[in-house]
Amino acid sequence: MNEKQIVLNLVNFWRIPLFLPLFMLLITGVAYGLVYALVGIGVNGGIPPLAFAFWMSLGAGLILLIFCLHGSNFPGMKFSHLRSYFATGISGFGVPYVAVTIATLEGVPVGITSMLVALAPILTYLGAVVFRLDGFSLIKSFGFIVGVAGVLLIVIPEASLPSPDLVGWVLLVLLAPFGYATSALAAALLPPPKSNAIQFSTGFFLAASCFLFIFMAGNGDWWWFSGHMSDADWALIMCAPLQALGIYLFLEIIRIMGPVFFTSVNFITPVTGILWGIAFFGEKLSFWVLIALIPLFMGVFFVNLKGKK
Repeated sequence: MNEKQIVLNLVNFWRIPLFLPLFMLLITGVAYGLVYALVGIGVNGGIPPLAFAFWMSLGAGLILLIFCLHGSNFPGMKFSHLRSYFATGISGFGVPYVAVTIATLEGVPVGITSMLVALAPILTYLGAVVFRLDGFSLIKSFGFIVGVAGVLLIVIPEASLPSPDLVGWVLLVLLAPFGYATSALAAALLPPPKSNAIQFSTGFFLAASCFLFIFMAGNGDWWWFSGHMSDADWALIMCAPLQALGIYLFLEIIRIMGPVFFTSVNFITPVTGILWGIAFFGEKLSFWVLIALIPLFMGVFFVNLKGKK
């Protein structure tokens, strides 16, 4: 094959419609995995967990607000808009990152956190059945059971975690996928009237910031950047644009390919989270934890199959 033919093949590859959403999906998975690692650097570097979550959310919201101001597309402020922002923002960011930041400070490995987040689509299916947004499916129910088995492989064997004392904190992390699932259901049950991706994302993060501010104030976790920029400070600064990018890609991928396609990110985030944990903290996950990836991935796969209702 000559040089000209190689160039033509590369050009044709980039023109494939599927390549762009796949690339966006990969970036999203890498970014979300990196955020969990940066949370570890931030809270272990002295930033209080609730303060880290608050400034991360506020930073992402302000970044997106700038884009809204540039296009004069302000987020809607009617009651129906605010209701949707707070319902999705609190459940989809506030609750998950309260759990993640606290559990990370207590020593839960980044790799395990990113793995447990993969339960989100499995829990979403369960909620969809409860609220009659989806019908009962035997194969999807099997996916739910398999996913739960993956969690049990992490918390039950004594040798699975670095310390048996971490079991309670690992269970706290489960609030993250539960929150993501609740946010998805809230978006379906309480959709805002006519709002584009940037407007909705801005309202989502600013609403979460209000919730986190109350928690931070109540717990006395006040914090502000000191004169000397530490690794923890830079980790927090990096998280804000990563969160803004993540929610934007999330909405764009769903717009282009649909929600089922986006759930494939749950195969990417755990792997990248494990790799980031190794790179930043030298984490060594046990055999049981790595084996748990198999039922977790199987659960996500089966939940997204079309089954008879």
